[in-house]
Amino acid sequence: MKTKGLLILFFSVLELACASPGFGPNGFLVTQTKIGIFGTGEKSQKFGKACVFSLLGLFAYGDGSIENAKRKANINIVEEINWETISLFGIYSSLCVEAGGK
Repeated sequence: MKTKGLLILFFSVLELACASPGFGPNGFLVTQTKIGIFGTGEKSQKFGKACVFSLLGLFAYGDGSIENAKRKANINIVEEINWETISLFGIYSSLCVEAGGK
């Protein structure tokens, strides 16, 4: 009976932990995806990444804008944009915007 109660508590906590990147497929325990959003077909020479993070679905912080990603890599012309997501046990998640270009 004690084991059953602990299992119910464990899965209840997992269900309540709401840190999700919000895009693409989400795994119950772990998510790691890369999704292409935009591309011109040209081969990118530089890549910049800008991320936002969430803890327990309670705290979120960061600057995940395309402008921030461009600035980090000194990109003038954007040729592709990708999203990268990571989520671990619903406790931590991140969404990164990766800009590629010249």
